[in-house]
Amino acid sequence: MNRANYLSVPEAFNLRNVIDIVNRSFGMCYLVGSCLTKRDYRDVDIRCIMDDEDFNRRFPGVAEEPMYDAEWSLICAAVSEWLAKRTGLPIDFQIQRMSYANKLFGQPEHQRQAIFTIERSSP
Repeated sequence: MNRANYLSVPEAFNLRNVIDIVNRSFGMCYLVGSCLTKRDYRDVDIRCIMDDEDFNRRFPGVAEEPMYDAEWSLICAAVSEWLAKRTGLPIDFQIQRMSYANKLFGQPEHQRQAIFTIERSSP
């Protein structure tokens, strides 16, 4: 059976509702990893792809491996916890440079799926 991902409809709905503030704050967020390919995923991997220039401005001096940068690590951990609390999902959130993300997820075996927010219409 072909599926876009293995989140349930309520889980996907809740995620889309809370991801809006993250998209507005940092850039477009994407689902990646095992929740796209298998029912028994361990966690929900979310990657926020930020323009290289924006990434370098927000996280100056961060090399290829940002996990060693305290500020980057704190922001990613805090957003992971916040999203997990709001959605009930085990979230692994990371901000990535666009050049790195495109190099990694441009490969056929590495999928990514944009998390579009729910547009609210005016009455």
